[in-house]
Amino acid sequence: MSPTTNKRGIMHEREIIVKNALEELNIDYKRYEHESAHTMEKCEHIGEDVGAKHCKNLFLTNRACTSFYLLLMCADKPFKTSDVSKQLGSSRLSFASDDLLLQKLDLLPGAVSPLALTLDTAKDIKVAIDKDLLLHDMICVHPCVSTVSYAMQTKELLRFLLSCSNTVSYVTIMGDSKAE
Repeated sequence: MSPTTNKRGIMHEREIIVKNALEELNIDYKRYEHESAHTMEKCEHIGEDVGAKHCKNLFLTNRACTSFYLLLMCADKPFKTSDVSKQLGSSRLSFASDDLLLQKLDLLPGAVSPLALTLDTAKDIKVAIDKDLLLHDMICVHPCVSTVSYAMQTKELLRFLLSCSNTVSYVTIMGDSKAE
């Protein structure tokens, strides 16, 4: 099977955009097809063969829906809005609606991914990264569809994020996340 096709021989348009962006940056990744994975529990074993850990990706907004954030955090940590909001200097953050997710990133729930920043033409989504993610050498993320995951080196994901021109900051999220 070609790395650009799924079992039915079709790659989603969103994934093609992501694949092309990674190729332009010469970022290597390993592609995994799987059943739709909308929860971290369904993702936890994907990428184990290369030592990759899935990260939790949350699309957040302030109460007025005027500021948007993509939070990348360790999958085993709880999201505490007050802690993250304070570190980002934002009014209390909450999950953005499905409509806003579709409007801002052309994504459906369950497919939130830092790779979706290729679809953020306004470049107004701020990225916040849990510092503990940097402890992992390899990370797994969806390429904007919930039936595929890409495993790549964490440093390459960071390089991708910097190439997107979105603001990137780091936060400390309390919890128990250890690199293996």
